[in-house]
Amino acid sequence: MREKTNVRSQISRPLLLLIIFLLALSVKFLIFVLVTEPFIFYKYPYFARLIAQGGDPGERILDLSPLYLYLNVIFFKLYGENWEVLAIFQIFLGSLSCLLIFLIGEKIFGKTAGFIAAFILIFYANLTLIELTLEPEALVLFLNSLIVLFLLQIKEETKSGRAIWKWMVAGGLIGLATITKPNALLILPIAIIFNCLSLPSFAFRIKSILLMLLGAAIILLPITLRNYYRFNDFILVTADSGKVFFHGNGPGATGMERADLPQQGFIEEGQEEPDYAHALFRRVARNLTGRNLKPSECAQFWWKQTWEHIKKHPQDAFILELKKLAFFFGNYEVHDIDSTYKYYRIIQKWPFLPFGLISSLGILGMWLARKNLRQLFLIYALVKIYILTVLVFFAASRYRLPAVPFLSLFAAYTLISLISWVKERKLKEFTIYLALTIAIWGATIFSFRSEIMAFDRWQLATRVHYVLGGNYYFKKGEYQQAMAEYEKTISLQPDFAPAYNRLGMAYAILKDYEKAERNFQKVIELAPEMDQGYVNLGLLYELKGERSRAISLLEKALSLNPENKKAKEHLEKLR
Repeated sequence: MREKTNVRSQISRPLLLLIIFLLALSVKFLIFVLVTEPFIFYKYPYFARLIAQGGDPGERILDLSPLYLYLNVIFFKLYGENWEVLAIFQIFLGSLSCLLIFLIGEKIFGKTAGFIAAFILIFYANLTLIELTLEPEALVLFLNSLIVLFLLQIKEETKSGRAIWKWMVAGGLIGLATITKPNALLILPIAIIFNCLSLPSFAFRIKSILLMLLGAAIILLPITLRNYYRFNDFILVTADSGKVFFHGNGPGATGMERADLPQQGFIEEGQEEPDYAHALFRRVARNLTGRNLKPSECAQFWWKQTWEHIKKHPQDAFILELKKLAFFFGNYEVHDIDSTYKYYRIIQKWPFLPFGLISSLGILGMWLARKNLRQLFLIYALVKIYILTVLVFFAASRYRLPAVPFLSLFAAYTLISLISWVKERKLKEFTIYLALTIAIWGATIFSFRSEIMAFDRWQLATRVHYVLGGNYYFKKGEYQQAMAEYEKTISLQPDFAPAYNRLGMAYAILKDYEKAERNFQKVIELAPEMDQGYVNLGLLYELKGERSRAISLLEKALSLNPENKKAKEHLEKLR
């Protein structure tokens, strides 16, 4: 498996490690400086600040990665609102991950493969964009890579009868990964199988597996006990799996586009808490059942609802799974965070490595290395875990991202094979696999092309022009600029009701009541089941002195949403 000659053997190993780390840090820092703006996904900073100031996030704590949340709390206490410090820390962590992948590659394929895999990760700029998002993915990648390297290392040490206690450390690392992202718990059975494949002694296997389970339990138990103590509910880590399962498989899910609740975006806009959909899904579950469901029961409710939908449409569900598998390896990056999508549009024009090239090389590498499946079990398994994650949920770029470091190892193996065939004048093998690489890469680009372009247009309209454009200027009071962005949103997505709503509000503030009225009426036409259009049109009529029309609309809004405080307040005043 390992090559006989090393990359630049005259370079000392410590110097090579330093070069990889500094190159990764430099590229990531340049992307941070040249591409990103001070827009952040504010979910974790919001709740970290709340906790640091003595507040209680209530059930929302069950929607958050415990380890990453408490890391945010520490950074808030040290640096206050300077969240760029956390972003810089995450690209530092990402640079270490590149180093870990080099070390893993060096162990399984040799130094050259390790270097190429690290190089692929460094110049896969989309990875850096997600590391710069204040979400836990950078920590996930680091911990996953550390777990694999640690398991490879202790396999050799345990064979000689030494360091069996390190299996408890391995379990602890898996526990840390799990309280960062719960799907990392799947690594535990993978590690147990790896243990059984690696260790010849039955006694060593049993001892090391028990130690590994103990290590994981030590990390997981405090979080599980916290959840039980606070909510009288058994929740291992978080309680949002049912919601995410619905997003990926419910009515309207396409593999890229999520299934959402009716007018979910409208409802979220009116809330102070970021990413309010988690609370909304629990509220809807309780309303539909008429019971005060526990958080875990709310999650079970959405699992059940989604399964019922799948059972009613089995053929559609099967096709959806095939599409999600294709999207997992596809070139297009499905970003579900506004700022990351905006930055992705920028780096597409830069000379960085696209995901489709990495995945096509990785697929061939997995095929070429198949004879060594036993030795490479961990690497294959980590890729398959995250394929499973996408199949169960949906093909967001950050959901498949943890597979990329291990795909890069297989991609490096393909490149080394191509180079060796050229050196050995095996032109037939070289030509076949080069052609296959190009063919698979082409498939990742052109498959579902029209669907991807339509989805991208929706992303551009709603994420860039509406959220980061119009809403940004609206909050600053720059209404003309906001209106221009809302008009761009509507030109791309003529049925996007929130843009008409905000456009109507801007016209009303500028006292152009006729245009404001037309936009609010359009909101009611597009979203008749939502209270927003009725409230805003009612307030406009109140402003114009048309009392009876205002009362009628505000009453309609309250019939749709009895909790609308603004409608209640103005209706009482008018009466």
